[in-house]
Amino acid sequence: MATKAEKVEIVDALSSALADAPLSIVAGYSELTVSDMQALRRQMRETGAKFRVVKNSLAILAARQSNAEHLEPFFHGQTAFAFSGEDVIGTARALRGFTASNPKMEIRGGVAGGQALDTDRIARLASLFGVEQLQSELVWSIESPISGLVHTLAGTIHGLVYALQERVEQLQPHAEGA
Repeated sequence: MATKAEKVEIVDALSSALADAPLSIVAGYSELTVSDMQALRRQMRETGAKFRVVKNSLAILAARQSNAEHLEPFFHGQTAFAFSGEDVIGTARALRGFTASNPKMEIRGGVAGGQALDTDRIARLASLFGVEQLQSELVWSIESPISGLVHTLAGTIHGLVYALQERVEQLQPHAEGA
């Protein structure tokens, strides 16, 4: 059992995480195996997120300390938090994917930028394009017109070269005969 000082430290760390993380998701779970929890933590780390199981009484104190009281109704049963890093969409997507394949875990709600998020908003967030996909779409949209222009100019230049070559061939018989 944690000492009072350890509990204060846990509450302070949770409060800071709730205030600082771009996205915090509250999840509930029951009867997950150790290997399931390890797999989930690994997926969270891959997105730069942290996953933490928390006692409800400490979660309530941390929520109050970080002005996230709207999360309190989600603190029942076994409770855990996912705190995102920079990849907010990846975190939401990873947790949503895990809950889809593990019915023993549910997303209850969350907070992003001080705004409350219900499960529908978290699901919509998870369905957005990720940063890498948006970057590749941007590169493609920039590259596509340039590529088209290069092909058009190359075709025009090739046409000019062929026209000049034909004219040279037309003039050659006259030059030989002169």
